[in-house]
Amino acid sequence: MKYKLLLVCAVVLLLPKVGSSQSTLKSGTFRFEDLTSHKEANATFRPILDGLMHSGVRVDVHEVFLLPGSSPHHAHRHQQEELFLISEGEVEVTISGKTTKLGPGSAAFAASGDEHQIENVGTRPAQYFEVIIDAKGPTPH
Repeated sequence: MKYKLLLVCAVVLLLPKVGSSQSTLKSGTFRFEDLTSHKEANATFRPILDGLMHSGVRVDVHEVFLLPGSSPHHAHRHQQEELFLISEGEVEVTISGKTTKLGPGSAAFAASGDEHQIENVGTRPAQYFEVIIDAKGPTPH
């Protein structure tokens, strides 16, 4: 679990710089047992952080626990970019009509405006971290 969160944080630090006058996120640590989760029909979401980085880019990082045979939502598109870091289970990610099966250690990236969806196609729950990057406004979740 520790290396997974470290990987998410490393990705966030490599994002491009964009100017902004809004307040920024402060440095911190995020113990898994201290994070609060909220459950929806087929998924449990655990927010890790959400706000503006010093570069001015808005970032939303959260963990998703997805039941077998389910998707957190239908295929959609938005201005934000999304990075999916798969840590457990087997998922199918569809981006702009192309579907790829991914397992632990795999990643997928949906660029701004590309229609995308993630679905658990395995027989056990899937876990992944989602990093939503937005240089222009609030995140969709």
